[in-house]
Amino acid sequence: MTISWRVAAAALDAGTAVFAAINAAYFVTRLAGSGHEPEGRRAAVFVLAVVGLGALIEALLLLATFAASDSSPLLSSPQWATTRLLACVGSGGICALILRRAAEEG
Repeated sequence: MTISWRVAAAALDAGTAVFAAINAAYFVTRLAGSGHEPEGRRAAVFVLAVVGLGALIEALLLLATFAASDSSPLLSSPQWATTRLLACVGSGGICALILRRAAEEG
């Protein structure tokens, strides 16, 4: 049984969506309770929250595109799956750092 590049890219986008949702939730929550942190750190947390939300929206829209379109050769290419891998690894890396910090604090 072979898995198509299209299925691989969709699976990577699903992973990206999960990681990005965790990332966005963490940074939005941290931003809401960060009144005591320096202004520069608050700005960094805000930017990371926006990046997480952007990655989540992008992944969800791409998943919707996969569901709605059967014929695009781009969506079925190894190049497309590779670009989705990079987004998934980036979001997953941030998520791993968040989970490590949460484990250290709790």
